[in-house]
Order: sequence, then C-alpha cells, then structure tokens
Amino acid sequence: MNATSQPGAPIAIGSRLELLVDDYLIEQMRGGAALHLHQPVLREVVMRTDEPWEGNACLYSSIFQDGALYRMYYGTQQYDMGEGVMTYPHPGFLCYAESADGIHWRKPALNRVEFNGSTQNNILRLVSDRGDPALIDDTHVAVFKDTNPHCQPEVRYKALARGKNPLGLYAFGSANGIHFTRLRGQPILTQGYFDSLNLAFWDGSRGEYRAYLRDFDGGVPDGVRGILTATSQDFIHWTEPTWLRYPDAPIEQLYTNQIQPYARAPHIFIGFPMRYVDRGWTAQTDFLP
Repeated sequence: MNATSQPGAPIAIGSRLELLVDDYLIEQMRGGAALHLHQPVLREVVMRTDEPWEGNACLYSSIFQDGALYRMYYGTQQYDMGEGVMTYPHPGFLCYAESADGIHWRKPALNRVEFNGSTQNNILRLVSDRGDPALIDDTHVAVFKDTNPHCQPEVRYKALARGKNPLGLYAFGSANGIHFTRLRGQPILTQGYFDSLNLAFWDGSRGEYRAYLRDFDGGVPDGVRGILTATSQDFIHWTEPTWLRYPDAPIEQLYTNQIQPYARAPHIFIGFPMRYVDRGWTAQTDFLP
C-alpha cells in the first residue's frame, strides 16, 4: 500500500526512521510476518507518594529526560470521606522529583512552600500567592523542556496550568525547571474545559508548538469528552483549537491524551489516552476511600 500516484512506486522516507504501527509502509508480508502489539510488563514500585503533604491521591504527572537527569512533576491531593461528605484537609500541590536512571527517585527539599510549619518538602508552586486572582490549579499542570532551537534560556522549561478566573490555560516559563514565572497575565487558551492534563511540546519536524486540550464535544456536561489540538509559533498566540477525529472508530469518551512525539521518529505522534466510562453517581461512590 502506498500514497503515491504511481502504483507500485516506493514511498520516499529519506533517512528518517519510521514506526510500523499500521500497513501504510507495508506492501505485503510473507512467511508468517505480522504486526504484533506487545503488552507492557508490570515491574516494581519506584516511588511512593506517602508524605503528609502528598496525601492519598497521586494525580497527573509529567516525566521527561533532561540530559543526565530525569524530572518528574506530579500533582497530589488528600481526599477524606466523612459520613458521605468529601473534604480536603489541605490544598492540592504540584510536587517535584528527580532521578539519575528513571527507577530510583529522590524528592529534594525545595524550601519553597511551607507545610505544617516546615519548608523541608518537595512542593513546587507555580505562583507564590495562594490568593492569586487566576486561581491556578496546581494539580492540573503539565511541564516540558522546550527543544525549540530559538527558545530563550530563561524560559527553557515551560508549563501549562489550568486557571479558573477566567477559565483557561496559563503559560509559565523557567530557566531551571524549579522557579517559574507566568508568561502572560491572561490565559493563552480559553476554548476548552481543561479538566484533565492539558499538555504542549515543540514539534521540531513542523517548526511549531502543539497543544492538546480536554473539552466536551457537544457542551458541558452532556457532551462527549474529547481532545482538541492547537498550534503556535511563540507559545503565547494559538490557533483556534480543532477536534481530533478518528474515522471509522466508535465514539469513545477520552479523559486524558498523553500525546508526545515518538522519540526515535519525532515526526510521528503517539498518544496513550485514558478512556472514560460514565457509570453514574451512586450511593456507594460516596464511600470510596
């Protein structure tokens, strides 16, 4: 199968690597050759979120390799259920961990945010003031290292964070991946509901930033949860988001998207969305731990 106008002509891919996820580059397979999707193998636990400020819920995470270091940014939350009423003993936090091998992680004391009278914790807050008018949600944050060759060093690390006043995604930048500054007072993207992990990255193959966002196709709350995408040249001004479409596929509600360029062939994007099945709210839901 090929996409050229001449039947049987080879598809020119130059020297780039290609990922065989379908039969686009395969004309035929013989001798038992077949495409096979391998299953991941569960391994040991590499990090426990058991600190008092982390709580009983580990939320969205961003993990990437940065030279000899692996960086992890993850949201935490404490849920308490008493007599069927959910309460939050402390606000959700954005925390930071790092590793030399991606297996053994440490939580450095950042000395930035006080919790129970001490700053000896790994809480990383994007804004220093909890009374910030944008109401930044620290548990809905995606961080990445900008590989744009024209990126300024002082904003080499970037973050998208959900804000609630007004509702939208706010842009942050950092020189060291720890101390972030808001890049614009107002949200850079406002079309969407954003109640999930909304992420962005630099697309080196096409020379643009790409963002993937959560919204309801058909409106909140009765629409179908789906994924929007938008592009930008400067990370501040974005095109109008458009829906991802899946021809000939059944309608599925997708909660997260986890879309990234494939490391060995970055012109191809790979996504690992989490499917959502709405079973309704029942009395038993109120007694979840």
